[in-house]
Amino acid sequence: MTDLDLVAYKGLYLETARQHLSDLKNNLLQLNQSPTDQKIIYEIFRLFHSLKSQNYFMGFEKTANLCKVAENYFREIKDGARNYNSNFSHIIQDAILKIENSLTSIEKENKETDISSDIISLESNLS
Repeated sequence: MTDLDLVAYKGLYLETARQHLSDLKNNLLQLNQSPTDQKIIYEIFRLFHSLKSQNYFMGFEKTANLCKVAENYFREIKDGARNYNSNFSHIIQDAILKIENSLTSIEKENKETDISSDIISLESNLS
């Protein structure tokens, strides 16, 4: 097995992650207009899932864990275990901002921001 040179993937990672975040913002706005739209709920779930996977692959575990919390929230909605509450929209938007800030740090400093407390806070706020 060979070691992957993840630096070679950094540009693609950042580009796709930013596109996913843009799509998340747009879908979240749509979801607030149609809070029971299963297509939008699934798309938001899928985007958080993709972001989580990308971050784990690149070794950015804290950013991935924040994505995982949001993914789990939307998985529960998608699976019918809970309903979307538009009052949580600002919490999700804040999580997206934290992910964006981490991407900026990854781009400029080659390291993610320490969002450990944000992960705990997001888990607490979405429960």
